[in-house]
Amino acid sequence: MRDCLPRPPRLVEVRTTNVWIIEWLSPGERHTGRLLHEWIDERRPGWSAYRSCGSKAGVIQAIQEATTRARTLQMVPILHLESHGSRDGLAPDRDCSAVLTWDELIAPLQQLNVATGCNLVVFVAACTGIAGILALTKGPRAPAVVLVGPAATLSPSELLWGAKEFYRRWQDKDARLADIAESASREAGSVDIDWQPFTALAYDALLNRLALCCRRGEGRLNALPPAWVLQQVWDEMFMIDLYPSNRERFGLDMKVITERIRGAGLG
Repeated sequence: MRDCLPRPPRLVEVRTTNVWIIEWLSPGERHTGRLLHEWIDERRPGWSAYRSCGSKAGVIQAIQEATTRARTLQMVPILHLESHGSRDGLAPDRDCSAVLTWDELIAPLQQLNVATGCNLVVFVAACTGIAGILALTKGPRAPAVVLVGPAATLSPSELLWGAKEFYRRWQDKDARLADIAESASREAGSVDIDWQPFTALAYDALLNRLALCCRRGEGRLNALPPAWVLQQVWDEMFMIDLYPSNRERFGLDMKVITERIRGAGLG
């Protein structure tokens, strides 16, 4: 059934102005975020900003600083989070003695993404950076347009090599994100640097919700939420209500989706 439903664009054009590196690592750790910043700054002075944080409150504050700059200076950063991580969130060390949960990151990321007009790319440079993605699908606003991170555990050095290649390739004219991630994965070694467009994650979450509605309301034609309600949720998620031009980038017709589901006798 899913194959006959309209889908949003898998990947949209993303406009960025710089990279904003936030590092949260214990004093005894190798400060790979600073090393990455220094490497970038040698090759493109001024394109990289670096903030070192001593607590999870400091990480939130650094994201809020980026949000303020995005609002006042039209900055559209790639947000690079350099830390340790787990499926629960980010931590300054391998012991995860303190954790900034994915849920705690949602609101600050949403605010930054709103300030960028839904152009935020988030690179989670942590051991299992991509593992937190499913926790970031909550609304009402999208926390990013693209999420990037390692697909499995790798060493800090391997992740640093992959990140350097990612930002080197990001400067290539007309480079596709899939090609950038592939190059970064080769440099990282045995673990892929994965990427996920947020439209795909939000779309899958939407269809899972509709499937659950159909199962719970078996035999009732009104089991599905009204199309206008779903449309409002989707448009708010991708800020079409704030930036009407985003409809060209993220638009999805919920009326067609609900009509096709009902036509198949599932709703």
